[in-house]
Amino acid sequence: MLSLSSLKQSLANSKAIPALYTFATKPFAKNLRHLEAPLAIPKNPQKVTVAIPNYNYKNFLDARVKSILNQTYPLYELIILDDASTDGSQNYIEQELLPKIRTKNPDLKVRIIFNKTNSGKSIFQWQRAFKEASGDFLWLAEADDLSDPNFLATVMQKFDDQNVILSYSNSVAINSRGKVLTYDFQNRSVDKLKSGRFKSDFVIPGDTITKHEFAINCVIPNVSSAVFRLDPQIPYQKYLEKSLEFTQCGDWAFYLDVLRHGSLAYSKSSLNFFRIHQNSVTAGSKKSARHLKEVQQIHTSLKDTHALSQDILTAQSRELSRIANR
Repeated sequence: MLSLSSLKQSLANSKAIPALYTFATKPFAKNLRHLEAPLAIPKNPQKVTVAIPNYNYKNFLDARVKSILNQTYPLYELIILDDASTDGSQNYIEQELLPKIRTKNPDLKVRIIFNKTNSGKSIFQWQRAFKEASGDFLWLAEADDLSDPNFLATVMQKFDDQNVILSYSNSVAINSRGKVLTYDFQNRSVDKLKSGRFKSDFVIPGDTITKHEFAINCVIPNVSSAVFRLDPQIPYQKYLEKSLEFTQCGDWAFYLDVLRHGSLAYSKSSLNFFRIHQNSVTAGSKKSARHLKEVQQIHTSLKDTHALSQDILTAQSRELSRIANR
């Protein structure tokens, strides 16, 4: 059984300690499934491929990989993708990280894929991950984020419902130093309707959520919080290619396309540690005009393809105003 002390020891040299320690000891976390209570694993676990897209996150890689290898749910395959980092990530992955992985889990299938030139967009790395994954499910675990040991076991439970194609959890938001910004990112920052939907676990048809919360903004704020069912009937590559027309909202457009094929599952427990860097916030403010244009584009598309209620149309207008005036 994983304990707080053993996890803390395994991450002793990591910048992630403040976030994980605070998360585990705060009263808020006592209501969540976390460190002290590993979930029961099914006798025949699903084959999950974990892909780590990395670009210049060398300082976070060790903690990231440890949080993946410490999952209570068995891993089938690990793929590390590096997009031509300039911070020494590739040497670190080959010379230091890979030996640690093989020592920790010698039976795990591990592949390393290095780009010679930077692709320019994270979606290209997502495309590579979907192409290379040999499991039945894919977890895109971004290199600077972290995960509670029960993350994968929790979100994978939802796939017992064969209609579920995308399952994700609530997130703890942390900054670049690992300081907790909020323990409940979904309800504090994502739920624009304030309907209370995200205060409980749910499984909901994709078309239903698309006409409600997902019609206003992207309700999956961090891909690290999500696992995809690799159904061959879903044209993931086509949808990812389409999302490349966006620079700010490509993930949102991609999720909306995927959810045409099935249900979305959500777990209220904050089991994903979503790292928000100050430089990315600053860059985002400079691109607000582009962001506004892309949100308008998605809103218009949804109006054309779905019968949206007046409440949702009003919420869309309110969201556009918020972006325009921030």
